[in-house]
Amino acid sequence: MKKLRVGIAFFYHESHSFAPLKTDIEAFYNEGYFKGEEIFSAYTGTKTEVGGFLDVLTKEEQIQVVPLLCAAATPAGPVTNEAYQLIEKEMLTELEKAGNLDGLLLALHGAMVVEDLFDPEENLLREIRKITGNDISIATTLDMHANVSARMLEHTPYHFGFKTYPHVDMYNQGVNAAKLLLEVLLEQKKYVASFIKLPMMPPSINMRTVEGPMHHLIELALKLEGEPSIINASVFGGFPYSDIPMVGASVLVIANDKSSADKAASKLANKFWELRNEFIMRLPTVKEGMNQALSLKEEKPIVLADISDNPLSCGSGDTTLLLKEFINMNQPHTLFGGLTDPESIERCQKAGVGNMVMLDLGGKTSPEFGRPVQVRAKVLALSDGVFYNSGPFNQHLRMDVKGAAYIKAGEVDILLIGRPMSANDPEMFRHIGIEPTAYSILGLKVKNHFRAAFDPLISKVIYVDAPGVASNDLQHFSYKNIPEKIWPLKDIDYAVLMEV
Repeated sequence: MKKLRVGIAFFYHESHSFAPLKTDIEAFYNEGYFKGEEIFSAYTGTKTEVGGFLDVLTKEEQIQVVPLLCAAATPAGPVTNEAYQLIEKEMLTELEKAGNLDGLLLALHGAMVVEDLFDPEENLLREIRKITGNDISIATTLDMHANVSARMLEHTPYHFGFKTYPHVDMYNQGVNAAKLLLEVLLEQKKYVASFIKLPMMPPSINMRTVEGPMHHLIELALKLEGEPSIINASVFGGFPYSDIPMVGASVLVIANDKSSADKAASKLANKFWELRNEFIMRLPTVKEGMNQALSLKEEKPIVLADISDNPLSCGSGDTTLLLKEFINMNQPHTLFGGLTDPESIERCQKAGVGNMVMLDLGGKTSPEFGRPVQVRAKVLALSDGVFYNSGPFNQHLRMDVKGAAYIKAGEVDILLIGRPMSANDPEMFRHIGIEPTAYSILGLKVKNHFRAAFDPLISKVIYVDAPGVASNDLQHFSYKNIPEKIWPLKDIDYAVLMEV
């Protein structure tokens, strides 16, 4: 029997329109860029979307997997035109070389912005359709923070959003997308989708799915999926740092029939709008957060989360206000990291392990958010910065921070890394000999993803309002391209489609 040929591909970036660092092609090469057979080695056995694709497809005897191109970069400023065009061209070339396909699985983020392109995911799907035509079925996975556009559904109704934040169900949604595609290919099933875009772009700080408003929305989505006619219900919070017309929240339901899809989507959209004010949080200042941490007596570490400089929210990873507070307080059993500072790592390498060195820490990429902090530090350890995630977020995936240095300045231990990366996995520290659980207070460049691995290790998280490009206060940003009437920047009246 002739096998059905299914292509797999991955093009992933979350883009901050106001971040100072543009995302060039080197950023993709540094994070993950794999073609053809390399994809099997990079993603087999990983708890990622592509890992899910592979696990489903390789177990089906009637399917031949056709690996195309996988490209991902750490969240940062807009992708350069050159980088996007190069990756799109290589992906389309691989698609043409593959010949006739019966289906395609595509892992996307949904919040990519290119210098001269507001909706690159839709553009990519459109270019893919020019090659494949409309006869083959395509299914995608999308991040929970995707800025989904209605035009994306013109190319395929099959989009599967993450249901967890921290995102620990990337693999599950890859599996779900692959299983649906197999139903379409092997059983000739067909489904329809209903999509509602809401005039809101809520901050993500209170978007965790174990509690709060997004928890209630996901519970409703799962309840709807329990209905016989509903295949998948996705809730997208959007990414509010993208200055684009299609920014913001949405819901998407895949179902057996349009009436069921519309009714379920309307229920989700109504609930989303009803809960909107619960996404707004006031955060303590750095000093307030530190005083709160020092006043607590806990057996496990307390985390001060520097959310405005979280690299997975496109922060540069080198702002210094929270670092300066750690240095000034000079408390024993405190750890700060990872601070992006390749220049200081180079100085540590020249000084050597066991020696003292003068360093100007951080403040190099975004000095407007804090100047470098001068310290005299002891070099405790050096590494190449390569480790493998052990926690549930991107489990088993190889990570490379392009060098690392473990230093001590006064009583404060500090981890320096060579490129921006959120401290989402304990292995970032453990690979160089730092045990996070040995400290009383941790200052981390993170937001919520780190909690998937760190929650069992810590007692409390204090989110602090330090300056940074990923500030929780959206009033800080000079938007030019978003819709004129959008909450929370405007207090607007809005009525979701009535349930039918």
